[in-house]
Amino acid sequence: MLGTTAVTSITVAREKELLEMNATTEEHLPDDAQGTRHGVVVGVDGSAHADRALRLGAALASARGVPLTAVFAYTMSPYAINAASYGQPVVDEKALKHEGEGILRRALSTADATRGDVRTIVERGPAGQALALHSRNADVIVVGTRGRGGFTGMLLGSTSASLPSRSHCPVVIVPHSTDAGDAEPDAQAPVSVGVDGSAHSLVAALEAAAWAESLGVPLRLLSALPPMAADVMTWAPLEAQVQEARDQLTGQLEEDATWLRGRRPDVDVSISVVDGAAATVMVEASKTSQLTVVGTRGHGGFVGMLVGSTSSSTMHHAQGPLMIVSQEGGADVGDHPRMHKR
Repeated sequence: MLGTTAVTSITVAREKELLEMNATTEEHLPDDAQGTRHGVVVGVDGSAHADRALRLGAALASARGVPLTAVFAYTMSPYAINAASYGQPVVDEKALKHEGEGILRRALSTADATRGDVRTIVERGPAGQALALHSRNADVIVVGTRGRGGFTGMLLGSTSASLPSRSHCPVVIVPHSTDAGDAEPDAQAPVSVGVDGSAHSLVAALEAAAWAESLGVPLRLLSALPPMAADVMTWAPLEAQVQEARDQLTGQLEEDATWLRGRRPDVDVSISVVDGAAATVMVEASKTSQLTVVGTRGHGGFVGMLVGSTSSSTMHHAQGPLMIVSQEGGADVGDHPRMHKR
């Protein structure tokens, strides 16, 4: 007869085995997931929010001339996997895959995205994990703010919070609704990016410039000037201190714009220092932008853009697609003049 310790060890080992069976790993991905470029990858689950994300994904893929890859991920309950391992299947996994394929076909038809370079992938595993793995060979990942099935709660828990930091490419979050309803972004609207002088924000700015060029629209560089309190260590009045801070940010933006024009000469770049907290500035910019872009880290006006209340406010209140760019795997910004001064 087994003791308590032995039973516990067996239980833990069994739970680990079930989790591994339900997980998506690089070894279990199709061959093309490990070698072929996926272009724009969109998480699809049959919801209206995912359909909207797919429409944007199709537009981005068309603008850049890359494939559109629609991914449907499903999970099986530990009970179903446990029963199947003992030869008593309670869920027909082939039927689940067939349903997923049908959802993808209908979504592509609804989004008018049935182009020759469209790819579909149906696989077992948590949605966030599947998307993060496919991001290794993608230009960008696009998801909606809400969904059902495998993508439920994409932005309402650990999956949504971790996807931008886990992804190997930028992540675009498409809001489920805006003040203007479900209207698509203006095709002539600019791409806006928040910059604060950090290397992280320069990576985001360069990514934003690349997409502005692909979309054939202007690029706006924005820097937030939050409310200031008087510095009692100086004799200058508050108004003078605010103006000094504004002039410093303006000079920094002008330097960034000059650098970007050198890297992307075909992009029309403008700059603006905006009064307000970083999240408020970017949410407001999203109302008139085709894409609003932020980096995962920064300092000054954009500190903690993806941490805590600022992140939550930006992602849940953005009125247009929000692109989140991680510094990992990003473009080299070492040629920026400010980087040589450090």
